[in-house]
Amino acid sequence: MRNFSAFRHSEWTLKRKLFGYMLLLAAMPLAALMIGYFLFGRFGSTEKSIYESLDIQMEVFEKDVSSHLDHLAASGIQLSEDMTVLLESYLTANGIDFSDLLDSSEHLSGLQEEMLEPLKHKLLQEECSGIYVMLDTTVNSTLEHSDVSRAGLYLQFNGYEVANPTLLLYRGLAESGKEHGAMPHRKWRQEFRIDQFPEYEETCALAGLPLDEAYRYTSLFTLPGTAENAVLLTVPMVSRAGEFYGLCGYEISASYFMTYYAQPTKITHLTCLLAPGDSALVDAGAGLSCGTADGYHRTPKGELRTESAGDNLLLFSGAPDVYVGVQRLISLSPNNEAFSLSVMMPKADYDQAVNKSLLQNVILWSLLLFFVVNCCLYFSRKFLTPILAGLEQIRLSHWKDAQSDIPEINDLFAFLAEKDQEHEDALRTLTQEKSSIQEQYELAQEQYVQVQEQYVQAQERYEKIQNQYEQAQTQVQSAQTEISRLAYSRKSEIDPDAYAQFKAGILSLTPAERRIFEHYLEGRTVKEILEIASIKESTLRYHNQNIYGKLGVNSLKQLLRYAALMKAEEN
Repeated sequence: MRNFSAFRHSEWTLKRKLFGYMLLLAAMPLAALMIGYFLFGRFGSTEKSIYESLDIQMEVFEKDVSSHLDHLAASGIQLSEDMTVLLESYLTANGIDFSDLLDSSEHLSGLQEEMLEPLKHKLLQEECSGIYVMLDTTVNSTLEHSDVSRAGLYLQFNGYEVANPTLLLYRGLAESGKEHGAMPHRKWRQEFRIDQFPEYEETCALAGLPLDEAYRYTSLFTLPGTAENAVLLTVPMVSRAGEFYGLCGYEISASYFMTYYAQPTKITHLTCLLAPGDSALVDAGAGLSCGTADGYHRTPKGELRTESAGDNLLLFSGAPDVYVGVQRLISLSPNNEAFSLSVMMPKADYDQAVNKSLLQNVILWSLLLFFVVNCCLYFSRKFLTPILAGLEQIRLSHWKDAQSDIPEINDLFAFLAEKDQEHEDALRTLTQEKSSIQEQYELAQEQYVQVQEQYVQAQERYEKIQNQYEQAQTQVQSAQTEISRLAYSRKSEIDPDAYAQFKAGILSLTPAERRIFEHYLEGRTVKEILEIASIKESTLRYHNQNIYGKLGVNSLKQLLRYAALMKAEEN
């Protein structure tokens, strides 16, 4: 037997091993905690993580809005200058003043004809939903409400298909619009109404300023006759002498804003809002909003009051839904009051994320506690239980049979002996099962041989029946030959008129009757015909009556005699 005492001083003692495993037990929960926090991303708080995501989204949204509106404002100023030059060129070419346009349908039509194509190209070039030019004149000052009526053009996109956009004429002469590919809007009117134009007086009051200081964005309003909300960029049209010609600019509809500014993001139910108001009170009902690029958003309604929600987040309340988000102020033009940009998510989603994080932490700590307890139990069984068992054997005087001074090794020998016994028992059981399976196999072989013999006998019976069938067929053919011979020999006994009716009647048989007739010619019995045709006996009798009547025969014997005679004539 191996002498284990020689290795006592070279190997770790149980005390050292227990110390090492306990040290490992302390390190493993720490490692599990660090891995868990890394996997769940819990090195930072959920609130901070949400704030960082919303703040990044705000950077993108603010950049998109600022760059787009600034570019649109610059383009609006250029539009005002271009339309002013075009207007003055038309006045000069026709030798008239701007005041002569009043009540002049001819010149207003000609001027709109000149303006429509440049406006159309400008609209197709810019990122907006509409473009307009409103002149400070009218085609008929004698009409009712002519004091608030203004001539001009207003073009809109019909949807926002980039590949093949179509245009609508919202205001202006319908004939000119059709000629230039702009069909009249379903709420088309020839002229504007300044009493329906948002902040018209405030915009006109800016006409004396330089154009880069005179533009402004209107508040959100509903386009007359439609359900569409929009914001207009307004730029005065003024001559060098200071004469006020009218207004021009672009339209940004709520639908266009929602589509154009749809944000690519991983935040579900994200809502981005551009609305008038300061940081304390936001008028969401007067603003434009958008959501995610591949989802939807719920547009806030009414006024939203803001208050701190912690971690640099704001709580937006006052609408039917409560939101959590971030906010920044933005200047749209020198003549607009403060506007705010808000990027937010429903508070329900925020609470769900926080609760989910809390639940994950609880689960993580529960798993850690479960892991530590089970590790302690495992190490207790691995080191303390064998020692206690060895002491119990010594107390019961079993130590005399020990083969080593280490109780754990003695227990291992006993365990192996027990396993050997179990192995022998299992082997014995397997041998018995093998014998049983062998007997079942032999029985199955015997049954197979019996089945094989039965198959051979059945095959022999089949061949015998087949021979009988062939003999019967031969007899049938002989009978048919004899019938043909008798029919030919008795041809002189057959009535020629009846035989002629028989041959003519064959052509009048229906497909079903012809098949029955062919079966009779083949020598089949009534029973065979019923099986082959899958019909009832009454149906066969019905077909027989029709066949006999059409062929002019009274019996099957007469039918077969005529048929044999006809076959003999054909041969």
